[in-house]
Amino acid sequence: MRSLVDIERDLEAARKALASVEGNPAEVYSRIVGYYRSVRNWNRGKREEYGERLLYNIDAAVEASTYPQAATPMSVACVQTPVTHKAQDVNLDSRVLLFVRPACPACPGAKVAAGRLGIPVDMVNADTEAGLAEAIKRQVLSTPTAILLAKDGKELGRARDNASIAAFGKLVS
Repeated sequence: MRSLVDIERDLEAARKALASVEGNPAEVYSRIVGYYRSVRNWNRGKREEYGERLLYNIDAAVEASTYPQAATPMSVACVQTPVTHKAQDVNLDSRVLLFVRPACPACPGAKVAAGRLGIPVDMVNADTEAGLAEAIKRQVLSTPTAILLAKDGKELGRARDNASIAAFGKLVS
């Protein structure tokens, strides 16, 4: 039979061993462009975008009325900046800053959508040194990205696809 001193000594050794326990690195997979892939293998821009994603928890009542049965709102990662504005902020003095690249397949449609808004559109080529600096400054991670700006330069919202860019039109009309 072990004595109380032996048990205390064993417990102290176990506490010391537990203080230096380290786990193994975990492999994290997430959805990117339609399929799951290890986050470790993503490019720098996608990894930064992953860090900025927000998960939304939607009440069951809202979930049932808003989402189709197949959708799972808890798994929807949203990186879209919501359009937050006051009516007096959005007017014909607003403008859109549109970040594009020549090789971007979605950029031509975004240019058309932005052009139909009826407000000035400033194109920023993210492939140029100045364009890349502006994209970094404004934390633009992909093209196309449209930023709706008020007259004073305050950001009112962002859009990353044609439909969302076209929705800016409802704000400026």
